[in-house]
Amino acid sequence: KLKKLGVEARAMEQPLDLEIPEQKVMLAIYLTAPEVDNDRRALNIFHGIRRGKREGRWLGACPRGYKNTRNEFNKPIIAPEGGEQEKLVRLAFKEFATGKYNIEELRHKLQKKGLKCNRNSFWKLLRNKAYIGKVLVPAFKNEPDEWVKGSHPPLVDEVTFYKVQDILDGRRKNIPSTFKPIRD
Repeated sequence: KLKKLGVEARAMEQPLDLEIPEQKVMLAIYLTAPEVDNDRRALNIFHGIRRGKREGRWLGACPRGYKNTRNEFNKPIIAPEGGEQEKLVRLAFKEFATGKYNIEELRHKLQKKGLKCNRNSFWKLLRNKAYIGKVLVPAFKNEPDEWVKGSHPPLVDEVTFYKVQDILDGRRKNIPSTFKPIRD
């Protein structure tokens, strides 16, 4: 295609004469070697992240109430922040587990105390297993998703967490998809 357009490819480090058929093999090697290198790096990063998660390390942005830090081996971990957001997260689980509040009432109450969380984020916060010290290892090839014990300390005990999950599951309204008239 380049030849038809009158463009000649030139390699700075290894000059190529594309009139010689064997030189086309060298051009192919020069062009594919960086792509192979990029693919290898991407694969190494993917498997490194997966290995870290299997070891129980939380990678990426930390959940509300935690802070990103490093352990003694300079590996990224999360730890309780020890501040106001941590206290509010603990309070959110404790209060919601009582069953006295619906999710919106509790969110508004905690927002007034300083919890920075919108409706969707608050729902996800109450569902996040990171707060009981778990880390999700996503599915890969024929392996399913797996929750492993995290290296970070939990902010909420499992009994309270699962009580919250039961309340959340029980509050879902079963609305029929079709309506049937009872009387004409």
